[in-house]
Amino acid sequence: MVNPNYDAIILLGKILNSKTCLLILNYLAKEDASNQELYDKLKNKINISYRSSIFEALKRIKTAGLIEKYYNDNKSKIMYRLKFKNISLDFETMDLLKK
Repeated sequence: MVNPNYDAIILLGKILNSKTCLLILNYLAKEDASNQELYDKLKNKINISYRSSIFEALKRIKTAGLIEKYYNDNKSKIMYRLKFKNISLDFETMDLLKK
Protein backbone atom coordinates (compact mmCIF):
# COMPACT_ATOMS: atom_id res chain seq x y z
CA MET A 1 0.00 0.00 0.00
CA VAL A 2 1.33 3.43 -0.93
CA ASN A 3 1.43 5.94 1.88
CA PRO A 4 -0.58 9.07 0.90
CA ASN A 5 2.21 11.24 2.31
CA TYR A 6 4.63 10.12 -0.40
CA ASP A 7 3.29 12.68 -2.88
CA ALA A 8 3.66 15.49 -0.34
CA ILE A 9 7.19 14.34 0.50
CA ILE A 10 8.18 14.17 -3.17
CA LEU A 11 6.76 17.66 -3.80
CA LEU A 12 8.66 18.99 -0.79
CA GLY A 13 11.83 17.37 -2.14
CA LYS A 14 11.38 19.13 -5.48
CA ILE A 15 10.93 22.46 -3.71
CA LEU A 16 14.01 21.91 -1.55
CA ASN A 17 15.97 21.01 -4.69
CA SER A 18 15.25 24.43 -6.23
CA LYS A 19 17.56 27.32 -5.36
CA THR A 20 14.79 29.79 -6.26
CA CYS A 21 12.33 28.10 -3.90
CA LEU A 22 14.91 27.90 -1.10
CA LEU A 23 15.73 31.60 -1.41
CA ILE A 24 12.02 32.48 -1.38
CA LEU A 25 11.43 30.37 1.74
CA ASN A 26 14.45 31.92 3.43
CA TYR A 27 13.25 35.44 2.63
CA LEU A 28 9.68 34.72 3.76
CA ALA A 29 11.01 33.29 7.04
CA LYS A 30 12.13 36.85 7.82
CA GLU A 31 9.24 38.90 6.41
CA ASP A 32 6.16 38.73 4.23
CA ALA A 33 6.58 39.86 0.64
CA SER A 34 4.80 40.33 -2.67
CA ASN A 35 5.83 38.64 -5.92
CA GLN A 36 7.43 41.90 -7.09
CA GLU A 37 9.29 42.43 -3.82
CA LEU A 38 10.68 38.89 -3.97
CA TYR A 39 11.74 39.39 -7.58
CA ASP A 40 13.47 42.69 -6.74
CA LYS A 41 15.33 41.17 -3.76
CA LEU A 42 16.30 37.85 -5.37
CA LYS A 43 16.98 38.65 -9.04
CA ASN A 44 20.65 39.38 -8.36
CA LYS A 45 21.14 36.26 -6.21
CA ILE A 46 19.84 33.87 -8.85
CA ASN A 47 19.87 34.02 -12.61
CA ILE A 48 16.25 34.94 -13.36
CA SER A 49 15.10 37.36 -15.99
CA TYR A 50 11.36 37.35 -15.46
CA ARG A 51 9.08 37.98 -12.51
CA SER A 52 7.01 35.01 -13.69
CA SER A 53 9.85 32.72 -12.52
CA ILE A 54 9.23 33.86 -8.95
CA PHE A 55 5.46 33.52 -9.44
CA GLU A 56 5.80 29.93 -10.69
CA ALA A 57 8.02 29.05 -7.72
CA LEU A 58 5.49 30.65 -5.34
CA LYS A 59 2.72 28.52 -6.89
CA ARG A 60 4.72 25.32 -6.29
CA ILE A 61 5.53 26.31 -2.70
CA LYS A 62 1.87 27.21 -2.05
CA THR A 63 0.72 23.87 -3.51
CA ALA A 64 3.01 22.15 -1.01
CA GLY A 65 1.24 24.08 1.76
CA LEU A 66 4.34 25.92 2.98
CA ILE A 67 3.13 29.45 2.29
CA GLU A 68 -0.16 31.29 2.13
CA LYS A 69 -1.30 34.16 -0.02
CA TYR A 70 -3.26 37.10 1.39
CA TYR A 71 -4.23 40.66 0.50
CA ASN A 72 -2.49 43.41 2.47
CA ASP A 73 -4.84 46.40 2.68
CA ASN A 74 -2.09 48.79 3.79
CA LYS A 75 0.12 48.02 0.79
CA SER A 76 -2.77 47.26 -1.59
CA LYS A 77 -0.92 44.13 -2.71
CA ILE A 78 -1.18 40.38 -2.70
CA MET A 79 1.42 39.15 -0.24
CA TYR A 80 2.90 35.79 0.72
CA ARG A 81 3.86 34.53 4.16
CA LEU A 82 5.45 31.40 5.52
CA LYS A 83 3.07 29.02 7.29
CA PHE A 84 5.74 26.96 9.06
CA LYS A 85 9.31 27.67 10.13
CA ASN A 86 10.22 24.02 10.74
CA ILE A 87 9.46 20.79 8.92
CA SER A 88 10.65 17.34 9.85
CA LEU A 89 10.08 13.91 8.37
CA ASP A 90 9.50 10.82 10.49
CA PHE A 91 11.04 8.06 8.36
CA GLU A 92 9.28 5.30 10.32
CA THR A 93 5.76 6.63 9.69
CA MET A 94 6.61 8.85 6.69
CA ASP A 95 4.74 11.70 8.36
CA LEU A 96 5.68 15.31 7.64
CA LEU A 97 5.66 17.30 10.87
CA LYS A 98 5.18 21.05 10.37
CA LYS A 99 5.73 23.60 13.13
